Amino acid sequence: MPDTLRLNTITGTILLVDDDAGFLESVRRMLMMNECTNIMMLNDSRKVMSELERGGISVVLLDWIMPHLSGAELLQRLTQNHPNVPVIIMTAVTDTETIVKCIRQGASDFITKPIDENRLLSCLHKAVQISAYEERVQRLSAYLQGAPLARPELFGEIITCSPKMQSMLKTIESVAPSGSPILVTGETGVGKELVARAIHRASNLAGQFIPVNVASLDDEIFSDTLFGHVKGAYTGASEAREGLIGQAAGGTLFFDEIGDLGREAQVKLLRLLQEQEYYRIGSDKVQKCKARIVAASNCNFDELRAHGRFRHDLYYRLCGYQVHVPALRERPEDIALLARHFAEQEARALDRQPPIVPDSVLQALQRHPYTGNVRELINQIRQALISSNARGLSIEDFPGVSAVSPSSGNLRVIQDTFYRLQGAFERFPSLDELERLAIGEAMHSAEGSKVLAARMLGISRTTLNKKLNEELDS
Repeated sequence: MPDTLRLNTITGTILLVDDDAGFLESVRRMLMMNECTNIMMLNDSRKVMSELERGGISVVLLDWIMPHLSGAELLQRLTQNHPNVPVIIMTAVTDTETIVKCIRQGASDFITKPIDENRLLSCLHKAVQISAYEERVQRLSAYLQGAPLARPELFGEIITCSPKMQSMLKTIESVAPSGSPILVTGETGVGKELVARAIHRASNLAGQFIPVNVASLDDEIFSDTLFGHVKGAYTGASEAREGLIGQAAGGTLFFDEIGDLGREAQVKLLRLLQEQEYYRIGSDKVQKCKARIVAASNCNFDELRAHGRFRHDLYYRLCGYQVHVPALRERPEDIALLARHFAEQEARALDRQPPIVPDSVLQALQRHPYTGNVRELINQIRQALISSNARGLSIEDFPGVSAVSPSSGNLRVIQDTFYRLQGAFERFPSLDELERLAIGEAMHSAEGSKVLAARMLGISRTTLNKKLNEELDS
């Protein structure tokens, strides 16, 4: 029997329901022979709902035609009251109408009598897999919607107050322990390696985090770097080399710029992911891959695969889970935090006191597009500190960043807005109307972020919340 059909991983009870006690016993023996020992049998359909209420049932195998309560009646009650418990119908009725009726009413599968053992095991395995998947989805959904990070210390290197980033970190915390490959995507400079290191910490692995930039490796060097070689494997191989897979055993092997991997190297990496085995160059002794694989790229994989530059099968192997890192312009509320953090960090590197970064400078930085993302912001801070000896930084220390000042073009924009508003209202708007419009525009521009909207309006978040609540009450 294939490993995928083994049922000894089922944590709850399998409930068998049929009015034929002899049939129940024959099914129980089939399951017992396949290492499934947690089984309950009921030959009275009236007791099924009370057993479900007690909890602990993972899957129900239900006869369709029974005295007292029929399978059709029970199926309806089970799907309404216990929608997360899969129900498999067992019956000698084989007409298509009955099968369609069972599935439409919520049965996860249908088995005809006499029971085929392989079919039984296959249905059970599928039902339990689907149930476990739905449970994980529900837990993850509830977690992402409100629960705080369970271990925020794992993400201390990632400076953020952005809801988008918080959602990403929660995803990492949820999927990291799985051991499946993870693909980290995002633009250049967003900090994908920093995220990969956070995944490694959240995975609770004892081994090392081993990074490799595959863009710098051709196909031949890739094999030697990844798999290693034995002494004398080729001319110049005077000593054995373990390879990065061996070094990362029990830890994480991080492939950066995976989208730039050559076609021949892609085949070798695919084989490694499929077989979890490899050979050192010059050796016929098989080695087991004991490293967790995390890859990162700024490439558009849909485009790469469409043009045949990246294998479809390798992409899906690497993408056990995908984590996308938002661009900095998509989370402007992080810019002030990051600017102050990097200003202190770079000042220490220059053996200087941390500089003062005025709010006016921070507001200007928040409006900068940052096509180079966090890396661009770091370079701006570094250059500003190098070029300025003053205690505080000014907007002049940031070439290319526009100052925020109503005395420039903003004044004309405000004047034009007043004229448009006067036409819209057929009169000059009141201060209350202007305030409501300004708050609405700020919330729209900040994409719902109250932190950023409050900064744009020059008020505290508490004041903004108060004004929003007053508007709701009015």
